[in-house]
Amino acid sequence: MAYHTVVFGPINSRRFGISLGVDLSPNIKQCNFDCLYCELGKENERVSKQISKVSKEQIVYDILEALNKFKDIDVLTFTANGEPTLYEDLNELMELFQPISIQRNIKTLILSNASTIWMPNVKNALLKFNKVKLSLDCATNRCFQQIDRPMRGIRIDHIKDGIKSFSYEFKGDLYIEILFLDNINNSYIEIEELNKTLLSFNNITRIDIGTVERPPAYSVRPITYDELYKISTMFDRSLPIYIAKKQDNENFKGSLTKTELLHTLSLRPLTRYDIGSLFDFQTIENFNILLIEGLLDIKRVGNVEFYQPHQYKD
Repeated sequence: MAYHTVVFGPINSRRFGISLGVDLSPNIKQCNFDCLYCELGKENERVSKQISKVSKEQIVYDILEALNKFKDIDVLTFTANGEPTLYEDLNELMELFQPISIQRNIKTLILSNASTIWMPNVKNALLKFNKVKLSLDCATNRCFQQIDRPMRGIRIDHIKDGIKSFSYEFKGDLYIEILFLDNINNSYIEIEELNKTLLSFNNITRIDIGTVERPPAYSVRPITYDELYKISTMFDRSLPIYIAKKQDNENFKGSLTKTELLHTLSLRPLTRYDIGSLFDFQTIENFNILLIEGLLDIKRVGNVEFYQPHQYKD
């Protein structure tokens, strides 16, 4: 079968640096979910394994060709026109590529919906990556079925247990991504269940919370940046929450004194981007003054810098 090259980019990722993409399903969409918010469109037929597959040798060849062309790559991001862990030779592919990754000092990242992480062969493959980003939009089965629309037999309990087990074995950077939709998973009950679940995981590098920013497959509504911020304060303070949504132009921007800003940052460390998006010019000036006065510390998570009060303890 003819195929498109599996490599795309490079892309300058705000969260991961210069990223070269590796699409493990370059010909057609192959996924076991039919998510309401999917930017690839509706899923006509969900699958449990790839029916159109590129050989692992060809994938390695395409990656090496691209690496010879693009020298300053921070991370290779493995994804798919669908779900990358449905690629049956993923473990063997990583065994082939790991020595190259080490020799060239290039990190590997995979973006997965976590649906198969409870399977031993998938977990073994993911353990070979430097960075793993997993989606977890809901912690209850009702919400999971409504948003992610999985194949029959995929259970949220298997996913949560799989992520928990993986988090205690994985030695790299573990990221969790939650996408909020209006009137579906942004209720107090759903957020509380997510909070309990996230607290059961070990050594999470960062939790990205966001909402719809590109045309979705189905008719769903995003939530505002302000609501994302409010949601971030509802999670336990020990969780490394990062707001990943772009600023809404119509947002009302709040105003905080230096004291109020210190209190806010003690509740939830924020990035410069967050502060510029949430607050007015005077608050930004107060933030800069706090920096000059040495009252703020930088907490770096991956490529993202968060600010919190000096000597603040998680």
